[in-house]
Amino acid sequence: MPGWISITLRMLFTAVLLSTVSVVFAGSPSVVSGEPDESPPVSLTFQDAPVSAVLQALADVRRMNLVVADGVNGKISLRLEEVPWEQAMQIVLNAGSLEAEREGNVISVFPRRLELPEDVLLPPPVLTTFSYRVRHADAAELAKVLNSQRGVGLSDGGSAVADGRSNALLIRTEESTVPAVKVLLDEIDVPQPQVLLTAHIVTISSEKLDELGVKWGWGETGLADGAGVASRFNINLPVATPAAQIGFQLARIDGRLLGLELSALEAENSVEIIASPRLMTMSQQPASIKQGTEIPYEVSSGSSGATSIEFKQAVLGLEVTPRIFSDERLELDLQISQNVPGKALKKGDGGEVLTIDTQEVKTRVIVANGETIALGGIFQRSRISSREQVPLLGDTPVLGRLFQRDSEKHVRRELVVFITPTIVNSRPLEATNSTE
Repeated sequence: MPGWISITLRMLFTAVLLSTVSVVFAGSPSVVSGEPDESPPVSLTFQDAPVSAVLQALADVRRMNLVVADGVNGKISLRLEEVPWEQAMQIVLNAGSLEAEREGNVISVFPRRLELPEDVLLPPPVLTTFSYRVRHADAAELAKVLNSQRGVGLSDGGSAVADGRSNALLIRTEESTVPAVKVLLDEIDVPQPQVLLTAHIVTISSEKLDELGVKWGWGETGLADGAGVASRFNINLPVATPAAQIGFQLARIDGRLLGLELSALEAENSVEIIASPRLMTMSQQPASIKQGTEIPYEVSSGSSGATSIEFKQAVLGLEVTPRIFSDERLELDLQISQNVPGKALKKGDGGEVLTIDTQEVKTRVIVANGETIALGGIFQRSRISSREQVPLLGDTPVLGRLFQRDSEKHVRRELVVFITPTIVNSRPLEATNSTE
């Protein structure tokens, strides 16, 4: 045994205390909290001895196993006479700022965890400021994303402010989080792909639709939610007037030569092209098309009886919201409405008010890039009256009716909307971000 350690242990009785529960040695007067100290007293003397050696000596008295964690170091000098074992162990632990846990005959010793009082305030973190020039997205929207993700991007106490004039972000955060914030912004601030929507709004007969290759019904699974054709593609929406009936249907066709075919049919007076708009929109941004008229109607204002003229739209409306998938397929949210003049209602003063019959349907389909879909089922009926007569004789009074023939022809045409979505790739711009 080294000369710098001298230990004298005197046992006053041989009772052995066995424990099968876990005991935590902390700052309490006894290692075994809440239990009377029945262990034999010990006497020991140490001079500049390692703390781990003193702990091992005390463990040997009880024939217990000792586990010393990393960080238990330092030396201790002490002299104890006739001190209970539990108290001696606690004195050594307190002197070395240590804690211990006991389970069965194993004692584990480790440095004491530092617990700050509740009224002790930590110094605020040091924040740095840098600017990020947004190239593709809206700076205000990115600021909302960053401010809602504190702890993931910005540090506690950090903030992001958008400068609308330059579309840039002013960001305050801890220096250690700056690289992570920039990586997050680079992943979000990417150019959104654009979609060119080419539409043709026409009125055409069923026979000519067959010539264009339109077969109503969805040959393949084209609905985003997987619904069947019968439940979603033949929607019957009755109207009050027989002049226009609606029952929306969808079909896929090869639209590569659609424009030329429609122009040829128009030259033959077999089809009437009402409009052929082309719209550019971004993914997940709506684009709308309207074709029709505005109908004036009177509106009373107050008790004075004064009236003013306002307008209601009687239009065919189409709103498309595209969404691009990674395999260049497109999901189209379609909202179609048909508003037509309805019956004239009598007013109390003898006037009339024209009503608007409104029909609307919403659906969602998945199409390939450049594929054309046809939306039909909007029927328009018209009546054409004509008279044929024998020249001169047909103009004879009374007897002229014998040389005349009146005919009436009912024409039923279908209003069809062709939509072709095409993905337009855009090239990313050069990065121009800087750190201040």
